[in-house]
Amino acid sequence: MSDQQRPPSRRGRLIPIGRFFGVPIYFAPSWLIIAALLTVYYAPVVRDAVPGVSGSAAYGLALAYACAFAVCVLVHELGHTAVALALRSPVKQVVIFLLGGVSELERDAKSPREEFLVSAAGPFATVLLAVLFWLGTQVTDTHTLPGVLMGLLFWSNITVAIFNLLPALPLDGGRVLRSGVWALTKNQSLGTVVGAWAGRVLAVAIAVGGLVLDRSEFGYTAGLLSLAMAAYLWVGAGATLKYAKVQRRLPELDLEKLLRPGLLVPSDVSVAEALRRAWEGHARGLVLVDSSDRPQAIVDESRVGAVPLERRPWTPVTTVARSLEAGLMLPRGLAGEALLDAVRRTPAHEYLVVNADGSPAGILATADLAAALNPEVPKGQQ
Repeated sequence: MSDQQRPPSRRGRLIPIGRFFGVPIYFAPSWLIIAALLTVYYAPVVRDAVPGVSGSAAYGLALAYACAFAVCVLVHELGHTAVALALRSPVKQVVIFLLGGVSELERDAKSPREEFLVSAAGPFATVLLAVLFWLGTQVTDTHTLPGVLMGLLFWSNITVAIFNLLPALPLDGGRVLRSGVWALTKNQSLGTVVGAWAGRVLAVAIAVGGLVLDRSEFGYTAGLLSLAMAAYLWVGAGATLKYAKVQRRLPELDLEKLLRPGLLVPSDVSVAEALRRAWEGHARGLVLVDSSDRPQAIVDESRVGAVPLERRPWTPVTTVARSLEAGLMLPRGLAGEALLDAVRRTPAHEYLVVNADGSPAGILATADLAAALNPEVPKGQQ
């Protein structure tokens, strides 16, 4: 239901519920809030629609609706995921949270066609669900518990499909809009800017609508949900605008210009000794080597800074280093989106850049990379 690039929560706070073709699926605890709100809001609706129904049965059906609606949101996200996987675009995870769901793709779309197909897949799945529940309303009595459940799920899926197709980022419709602008202008960044500003306009409209609802017969619940959705859209659109700036700078991104001089040091020295050698050699990065001078680990600058001065002479440098797994060694010559994708695959503070023969060429610090992509932000805030 949202831009597929940004997860809403850290994985440590998520509840795993399964996998879809290898993609992990999580529920965020914040979903419980919307489940409670839907239960409280729709229980009176059930009581009004079904003559003679008990209070417990009304609340039970409202809770069942909240759970079924979460499954519908999950189906929506799995629509995105299925098409992305079919187009060989890796998906990191799927998360259902307070205001909907997100399918976190590991890379941006490579073409307007890919952007369109992945974005439209979610609303398409939701429309199919709406058709299914409409058929359910045709074979059930609208004044029975099953009939009310079918009706609620039909209208909620129709609402979700229409809302998501609004041409505003970070909604799916905004991504469809971006794909259209991208196809027409050959400029993905321009499509992002157009979609993001449309998202801000929509956020303001929903916020105004929320204030109206807050004072209407729909009550505070509908008004608060509208205001929460408006805030979510505004923040999402703002983040998308920032990313558009990154997109514009990507073609200028060159690993050669970001290389820091590094120094090879044995792994049996202390932090203090390693730093002394770096200062004497005017190096801005440290790589630990074995007895044959083969790189084994790279020193993490942030971990070095966390070691108190008085303890540095007694602290082995290996305690502030990270083993050189494959993702921490980058081939010299990377640039643009290829460089950004390589860093995304294995997040770290520093990377060892190697020549074609495997010899060290220098150090890439993510702080330098972030500064190159967003020079307006001071390095201390990266």
